[in-house]
Amino acid sequence: MHDGETESAPLLGQKDQGPRQGVRRYLIERVDVHYAPLTLLVCCFLVGLIDAASYNTWSVFMRNTIFLALSTANLPAGSDSFKWARSGVSILSMMLGSFITGRVYAAIGPTRRSTLIASFLLQALCIFIAAILVQTNAVPETNATDKIVLIAIPFLAAQSGAQIATAKSLGFSELPTTVLTSTYNDLASDTNLLAWDNPKRDRRVASVVMMMLGAIGGAWLVKGTGTFTTILWLGAAVKVILAFSWLLFPAEPGT
Repeated sequence: MHDGETESAPLLGQKDQGPRQGVRRYLIERVDVHYAPLTLLVCCFLVGLIDAASYNTWSVFMRNTIFLALSTANLPAGSDSFKWARSGVSILSMMLGSFITGRVYAAIGPTRRSTLIASFLLQALCIFIAAILVQTNAVPETNATDKIVLIAIPFLAAQSGAQIATAKSLGFSELPTTVLTSTYNDLASDTNLLAWDNPKRDRRVASVVMMMLGAIGGAWLVKGTGTFTTILWLGAAVKVILAFSWLLFPAEPGT
């Protein structure tokens, strides 16, 4: 055997792990978040889509403090007395999703490619579980007063909280991906509202438009199909696509 062949051959018992190591390095590298608002804006669309359908079906948003307060007095008049439980569970579940996601991001970094993929896949899984529960009639789609709906609500609310934590951890707090009240106020109080170059204003306006489009789409889909399940399957599928879209993001400069 020639010396050159000896030097190039792998040592006994060792395997060529070049491709595997390359994949591992690619997954643990930090992504450039310059284009992350595009993903977060799609999340805004999904929030509108799912919230419109969930309110129509179960009379609950995935976060609603006012509904919780009103329901303690059985208001609005004629509303069911079980609304307080649906509202309370959704709020607590959203906080739990945000708490866990925020802590994970703080521990291992929010911009790591594998972390973002895993986060969005788990969010998709939550929606898939809710869809399965409704599809199989384990959770009724037409009876919001049935206590069994409390099984599905936490999954939708938790993934909503994870979205909020993701936007803030990536440094885009102007894209809350859920509640628009603060967005309206931030737009109105922006002293550079009419400035030509104002990226935060642009993202806030885009978030309002996307959530509105999602809500309109959700309303018409529910009206056309007569079912909440279609919305859930669609939302989960989009979340999976968003999860793997992080594979296309370039690496953070200098990494």
